[in-house]
Amino acid sequence: MKKLLVFGGTTEGRMIAARCVSSKIYADVCVTTDYGSDLLPESTYIRKLIGKKSISEICALLKNGYSAVVDATHPYAENVTANIKAAIAQSGYSERRYFRIKREPSPVDKSAVYVDNAKQAADYLKNTEGRIFIAMGSKEVPLFSCFADRSRIRVYSSPENARICRDHGFTDIISGNGPFSEYENTRDFEGCDILVTKDSGKEGGFSEKISAAHKLGMKIIIIKRPSEEGYYINKAWGLIMLLRS
Repeated sequence: MKKLLVFGGTTEGRMIAARCVSSKIYADVCVTTDYGSDLLPESTYIRKLIGKKSISEICALLKNGYSAVVDATHPYAENVTANIKAAIAQSGYSERRYFRIKREPSPVDKSAVYVDNAKQAADYLKNTEGRIFIAMGSKEVPLFSCFADRSRIRVYSSPENARICRDHGFTDIISGNGPFSEYENTRDFEGCDILVTKDSGKEGGFSEKISAAHKLGMKIIIIKRPSEEGYYINKAWGLIMLLRS
């Protein structure tokens, strides 16, 4: 049976990997960090490929003749999805064997401020007062460096992420690996007045962040999730199994 190529590092990616193990399907699973690799199941059915992949590297992988390509990357990692699609187009791999996994939409919070991107969030903050809690990836750290003296920032645990924060003036840094519970968020947010976060959905612990912020009376700024095309995970898995039958 041909194996799958999975781009993961997310809850959905781990779910696909776990289903491969239980169904005895071999899969190559691409993640960008050692932490992402550690969260994957240890199994003879899973081969872990660690590190960012360029378009040419993805093209090379596609020569292995996978039965399907599963794009379970983070909804905000638009550049990664673009590279996967570009590699599929360049390599001639069948587009009908490509499955983008999307997340269920989050309920709208009518009391929150919604912005289109991290730059708009930073612009909005210029007209605010109070202590800011930034729950974002390290990629956006430079945009918020001008608020470092009145901010607490939480990033995924890694020496590199901590260094990036320090290099941009942050001293109040929390390193952790989510998703976080409401209790953990309440503990981390204590003493802050404003929350800046992405809409990471149910899988990313978004509702737990929002409920903790409301309990503390914080102003909430939400960076909208990019519009997503694709399949919810159960639908995608069913279609992948049909391709393999």
